[in-house]
Amino acid sequence: MAIKRRPRKRFQPDIVPLIDVIFFLLVFFIVFTTFRTTPTGLNIELPRAATAQNQAPTELTINVAADGTFYVSGERVTGQRIQSLVKQRLERNSDLFVIINADKQTRYDNVITAMDHVRTAGAYRIGLAVQPRDD
Repeated sequence: MAIKRRPRKRFQPDIVPLIDVIFFLLVFFIVFTTFRTTPTGLNIELPRAATAQNQAPTELTINVAADGTFYVSGERVTGQRIQSLVKQRLERNSDLFVIINADKQTRYDNVITAMDHVRTAGAYRIGLAVQPRDD
C-alpha cells in the first residue's frame, strides 16, 4: 500500500496585520512630528557701513516689581505716567514695541494692568520678557 502524499502548501504570510502596523506607524509619526514653517533664529552678521546712523529706540521697557509697582528707566511710575510715556514715544515712533518685565512673584493682575495702560495709550505691540531655561 502506497501512502499518498498531499502536496505541501506554500507558506503565504498574512499581509493585512502588516498593513495595519505600517498604517499605525505612519499616523503616529504624522501626529507627533512638529512642522516648522519659520526658522526660530538665524545667525546673521550685519554688514558695516560708514554712513550708518543711530535710530531712535523702537522699544520701551516697563518693569513690574513683585509688589505690583511699575518702573520705567529705574523710576517709579503710575499707570497715568505709563500712558503719557507711551503716547510720547508713539508720537516719535509709531512702530513702538513695549516690553513688560514682570517679577515671577507678582500677581497676574499686575501684568494685565500694565498691559491695559499700554493699550489705553494706543500701543498694541507688547511683549512679555522671560529668562531662558537652563536645561
